Amino acid sequence: MSIHLKSLKESNEFLNILFNNITSAIFILDKHTRVKSVNESFTLLFQKREEKVLDKLCGNSLGCQYTVDENALCGETSQCKNCKLRSDLLLTMCQKVPTNDKKLTRGFYSNNQKETKHFLYSTRHIQYGGNEYILVILDDHTELENSRNKLEEQNEILRVLNEQKSKFLGIAAHDLRNPIGAIKSFSNLLLDSYHDFSDEDRIEFMELIKDSSQFSLDLINELLDISKIELGKLKLDKKEQNIQEIIENTIKINKIFAKKKNIQINFNPTISINSIWIDKNKIEQVLHNLLSNAIKYSNPDTTISVILKKNNSYIEISVTDQGVGIPDQEVKNLFTEFGTTSAKTTANESSTGLGLAIAKKIVNGHGGRIMAHSKLGEGSEFLFTLPLN
Repeated sequence: MSIHLKSLKESNEFLNILFNNITSAIFILDKHTRVKSVNESFTLLFQKREEKVLDKLCGNSLGCQYTVDENALCGETSQCKNCKLRSDLLLTMCQKVPTNDKKLTRGFYSNNQKETKHFLYSTRHIQYGGNEYILVILDDHTELENSRNKLEEQNEILRVLNEQKSKFLGIAAHDLRNPIGAIKSFSNLLLDSYHDFSDEDRIEFMELIKDSSQFSLDLINELLDISKIELGKLKLDKKEQNIQEIIENTIKINKIFAKKKNIQINFNPTISINSIWIDKNKIEQVLHNLLSNAIKYSNPDTTISVILKKNNSYIEISVTDQGVGIPDQEVKNLFTEFGTTSAKTTANESSTGLGLAIAKKIVNGHGGRIMAHSKLGEGSEFLFTLPLN
């Protein structure tokens, strides 16, 4: 039997088939913006059956967050005057002006759960049976928009990381130029004019070469450390450790360097803690950094105090010196990469500007905090906490 297509198109059944098989959500509003019909895609998108939305105002039918949060009718909420969709619906009805692919981003409630949705909508004015209606075609672009936003966030992270990399490379190149230049210059002097210098001069040159090499190595190692941490590769090998012994051993090593400036390091534990779960090597790295900084910025014949105490559910370790101190407005720079202050070491010791930034990331990785207090000309206190659990 042949199909009379013209007759089929004229039948309500055929129109309903088309209406309900279109993937876009379609709904028809009367001149008061009350819902008169929806297709199955609307039901799937908003999780509302047709009988639940018929004769309800547009915003109430869609579950607009403002109608739900304010328990108000569409057109009467605090945001309706700014609603672009409502403005376009009224324009379509009053002036028969269609809209095409307009963006709508808003929170909508579905099954009592609010979710931000991203839609593209189009409107058309239609007449049927002597009445005027608005046809709304709506496509859900939420997944696409979320993916785009996520991609933009990732691009922003990459941009920041790229800027950081360029900054690191620039500062590292600048800081490495002088020590490497010194190594080259003094090496050339020794090679070209070895016999023109006394033994004392040669030893001094070799000491300078050694110090410059050590600074360069320290800077490269710290750059590698902080790069790993920034990439999320800070791995903590936590074990039960005796924190008091760790502090004592770290002090013992640093006393060798302090002795050159006749600086005393005193350790005063106000509590006795046998064990705490930490990464021993990483916490030693933090302690070495704080103690070496205290020595570098302390005047000869002064004292550095190390205190261990308990405060509620964590321990606190502080290192206090009688050094040059730091201006109040510069303290905030201490824990940033290559953070600089106007404070100068007291014996021309070198500093990479990365140690405290690494220390902060290690302490934070343990669930603790690190901070500094300083007074210009009177010294500084650096302290960090570690949770007991």
